[in-house]
Amino acid sequence: MNDRQRPSLPLLFCALALLSAIPAAPAQAMPPLCDGSTALTLIGIDTTSGRLLFSVPPLGPQGRRWVIEVEPDAHAVRAYPDPPAGLFSGSVGPGPVIAAVRCGEDCLQPMRWEGRAWKPLGEALTTPTAANVTPTYDPSGAPWIVLQGAAGAAGTVKTWAYRLQGPEWQSRGSMEVTAVGQPSALPAPQRKDGVLCGTGLFSASGHPEAWVSGLPDLPKERRGQLVALTGTTAAYVSADGVVYLSDDAGKKWRRSTWTPWGSNDVVGSWRQGTDYWVDLPFGDHQGALRLVWFDRRTPKGETILLSELRQSGWARLGETLSEVRTKSGDSLPVTQVLVPKGNDWILLSGCAATDAGSGLVLRVFDGREVSPPKFVAFTPGE
Repeated sequence: MNDRQRPSLPLLFCALALLSAIPAAPAQAMPPLCDGSTALTLIGIDTTSGRLLFSVPPLGPQGRRWVIEVEPDAHAVRAYPDPPAGLFSGSVGPGPVIAAVRCGEDCLQPMRWEGRAWKPLGEALTTPTAANVTPTYDPSGAPWIVLQGAAGAAGTVKTWAYRLQGPEWQSRGSMEVTAVGQPSALPAPQRKDGVLCGTGLFSASGHPEAWVSGLPDLPKERRGQLVALTGTTAAYVSADGVVYLSDDAGKKWRRSTWTPWGSNDVVGSWRQGTDYWVDLPFGDHQGALRLVWFDRRTPKGETILLSELRQSGWARLGETLSEVRTKSGDSLPVTQVLVPKGNDWILLSGCAATDAGSGLVLRVFDGREVSPPKFVAFTPGE
């Protein structure tokens, strides 16, 4: 993950929105699984169905670990107890979420979420020493495992890629890459049988290669992450939230000066990275760049604005106050902004415990408007 000058999403400053009541969705009663202090860890996203998986740590010393499955449009949230010990990482791509468990010092066993349970995916993989493991899919739906070593002084990262063919994980080569973002690996819009990791393109039909000819010329402290939009269009988001765009696979870059408020509202006294800043929602930006703007320039309260870069230019999608306040007076800040599928967004404010049980507090953007905050109670997984 790239170092950032500004706060990360889970630590961003939040504003105030009043939630007069949190009605519990009809559900079978379950014991509390989490509360407002629980850290929810995103495992991965199936970008075809829009399903998300989260890991929930035990609530108290006698608690269990849980996997939480959020259905498309967040209309239901199902809880499954006791995932495999040591499960880590997770895929973002067009297929059921893939994660992994260690089976030895240099051994990795990929696991896929199937039938509401984790099942081994292919044979165990003998791996080089890696600091990061990222499963994903290529556009054809074939699973991949991408491994990364530690970053070098110049920001380059040694990267290895493996594609599942039958029961075996076949090596598709290695190369040095840079400008790796989050997620670290995603389907490649350039090739149906390929995946991207930073500047690197790995495919079943060719050797590893760079898919961009260059990056914006920035000092080390401003280096950021590369985002593929189509086969030739790309975006680069610097560490301080400045967006650069290229229409020719990195031959030329231009700085975007657009803001959701118009140029007259952003003057010299307002500082990007302090009074307002930009971040990427977590998901696959293939086809359209989506940005989250966090605005704390006025005393009315901090707000979140959603935007998207289309062929016709930038579009301001929706706006909402950041923080949710429950009927009991608790404040729930936005902890994660996610794009599970297409132009569907989820603004997650974490977990809450009520008399009816525990569940997620979130808002949904469906392409038209941001919904009011809602409480979706956990139901037992079947």
